Amino acid sequence: MIRFFGRWHILALSGCLAAWMLQNLHSLVPALLYGAFGLFLLWRRQFLLLSAAALLLVVTIIDIVYVQTNESLLSEGQRELNGRISGIPDFDGDHLRFQLKTEQGEDVLVEMRLVTELQKHTLMRDLKVGMACKVKGTLEKPERPGNFHGFDQKMYLERHHIYWILTLSSAPVYSETEQSPVEHIQRFQQEQIQFIHEHFTLTTAEMMNALLFGYDSQMSDELIDAYRMFGLVHLLVVSGMHIAVVFGALFYIFRRASIAREHALLLMLLLIPGYVVMTGSEPSIIRAGVTSGCLILSSWIKAIHLTVTDAISIACLLMVLFDPKIIYDLGFQLSFVVTLAVVLASKAVRSYKSLIVRMVVLSLICELATFPIIVSHFYQLSLAGIVLSIFFVPFITFIIFPLCVAAYFISLFFTELTPFLSYLIDSVLYWPHRLLFYLSQHPPLQLNYGALTGWEICVSILIIYSSLIVWEHYHNNRSIFILLVPFVFVYAMLFVSDRLDAHGSVTFLNVGQGDSIFIQFPYKKAAMLIDTGGTIMFNQEEKWRQRRKSFEVGRDVVARELLAERIGRLDAVVLTHRDYDHIGGLKGLTDQIPVSQLFVSPYHDPDAKDQALFRDLIKRGTRIAQLRSGMSLKFNETTFHVVAPEERSKESNDNSIVLHTELGGEQWLFTGDLSQDGEKRMLQAFPSIKADVLKLGHHGSRTSTSEEMLIRLQPKIGIISCGRRNRYGHPHPEVLQLLRAYHVRNLRTDQNGAIRFHFDRKRIIGWEQPRAP
Repeated sequence: MIRFFGRWHILALSGCLAAWMLQNLHSLVPALLYGAFGLFLLWRRQFLLLSAAALLLVVTIIDIVYVQTNESLLSEGQRELNGRISGIPDFDGDHLRFQLKTEQGEDVLVEMRLVTELQKHTLMRDLKVGMACKVKGTLEKPERPGNFHGFDQKMYLERHHIYWILTLSSAPVYSETEQSPVEHIQRFQQEQIQFIHEHFTLTTAEMMNALLFGYDSQMSDELIDAYRMFGLVHLLVVSGMHIAVVFGALFYIFRRASIAREHALLLMLLLIPGYVVMTGSEPSIIRAGVTSGCLILSSWIKAIHLTVTDAISIACLLMVLFDPKIIYDLGFQLSFVVTLAVVLASKAVRSYKSLIVRMVVLSLICELATFPIIVSHFYQLSLAGIVLSIFFVPFITFIIFPLCVAAYFISLFFTELTPFLSYLIDSVLYWPHRLLFYLSQHPPLQLNYGALTGWEICVSILIIYSSLIVWEHYHNNRSIFILLVPFVFVYAMLFVSDRLDAHGSVTFLNVGQGDSIFIQFPYKKAAMLIDTGGTIMFNQEEKWRQRRKSFEVGRDVVARELLAERIGRLDAVVLTHRDYDHIGGLKGLTDQIPVSQLFVSPYHDPDAKDQALFRDLIKRGTRIAQLRSGMSLKFNETTFHVVAPEERSKESNDNSIVLHTELGGEQWLFTGDLSQDGEKRMLQAFPSIKADVLKLGHHGSRTSTSEEMLIRLQPKIGIISCGRRNRYGHPHPEVLQLLRAYHVRNLRTDQNGAIRFHFDRKRIIGWEQPRAP
């Protein structure tokens, strides 16, 4: 497994390193790796391959500079664009999104808010790939993430050569036009996806469209997340297995039809590109298609002899030369890493006599091979996926996929049978998916590795590589446990590293129009959250408007940030008051991360929904208690003094829990939504209170942060947590003017994104943000 460096492998690796280096000129890592790789070839006296690697570098430079689209020709503002629809339009609730290739040859992401249900049905019926389309709206740059570990849409789109999002101000104007061969195939794909969606139940349709046509946009995010959690998501992607089954069957049919072997191979070679386009042209299917094409050519032309790994390497090299940015694509990375791991380990795996043991070993090797990639993106890894794969791999491959193929072809001729076929597939999927959903909600053997740093990734790769060497040397039943060592060792390494870190942090998360403050104490002795944020719902949406997975700030922002920080449990969550923008994210958060203690105001007044959630949390081991003025919370050497509320107020905001503490040698005051009336009562009860860092009340509203408050507290820094372009006009200009008058530096989550302060026992070391103001 470790001795596979042939010429094609070296060239593929060289191409990937060259593409990585040239697109990360600010980073020394790819340059150092490329230099080390060159020295390795020089040491091995591989002068011809060294020259080829150098030539590849030159070719990649020319490709990136002169061939690839690396900058936009468009400008921001109101624009009217003409072009062609270049991808299948995606309808998600009342949201329409499609990709437009403009007349200038540049791709633009088009988005539209649908007004009526009739408009949605009309566009779903009419909009087709390859249509000429005229659009008018506002052209804007994609946003950078507002939190440290948020999804970077700008970077993601730029790596797919998309630099603008056009938000439509009116419906698109479209018309039929002459289509290219590729567009004809894409149109066929779209029509068949729509046919399946209309004739089969949702559960069956989403599985059929994913497995047959590589279209998973209709699949529920909860299901995809469950598959992803256990490392099974590759089973829902069209890849090499589909190529092998489809073209293996075709070859058999051709031979049974007395077509000469050479002619049968040629026919398959001609059909593969069309199949790749028809199934979505994702990196996994492109890799499988190019690899299969290389092997067919090798079989057809006797003078060419390629091994499977040679063909995989050639596919990698061609894909990188065609689009150097593809090296950042998650599907590209996983597809090649998993395929190479399976091929290289196959000989050693076959030495095990038991089929179950083979599957376990192969699953472990795949988990190890993809570990640095998966953990870097999702922060967690479940070892239960190794066991689940024993069932789900053959289940999807040999039962569901053939059933989907049979159901599709039968439905083309006997449409009236689709209800029965749907019932059959739904029934077969029911219990496996129930099991998967249950385990995803109660994940066993779930390890949270968090966001790995560069050196942590390097160390984990070395540990994995070493364990594979040892396993390959022995590969007996006992050596299987060697493959488990990296998972445990890396986790232990990170645990020890965290416990040796003498720094703590206070992070004001960017949760839009809301509050959520995460406090991590030195040596990771405790973790605390003040408020959870919450997306305010102004009206109940009609069913047709509802998204497949609506944005939930507790799950999608707060929990993600905490998981990235390797927080497996929160020691305390304080809900300052029951405004939804402060507590609405609690359920989404606690579904992901358990909470030891939950603190609320005595005047919280939970409604029926809150009470049901509190009862559920108590069942899961959370202790719920009340906090009022004069009480305190202690975490190790740090004490939080509760300075409000002292008594019930008619105004909900003045029932906010207000906390005062000292962190890093500075005084901090967290005020919730306290108004000026509440501030007066607090200052009367605690006349000597000071605050170097003040979290302004009520998102910078003019009803909070009085002049008297600033005079008494004498803050150096004021933090304002508010949403970008919020409908309330927060923060108010009068408040900002008051902060300037008293020389208080203001930091805002709507401009700075999340704001994180680092401290040790004696001082605040500094602060950082994910994006420039």
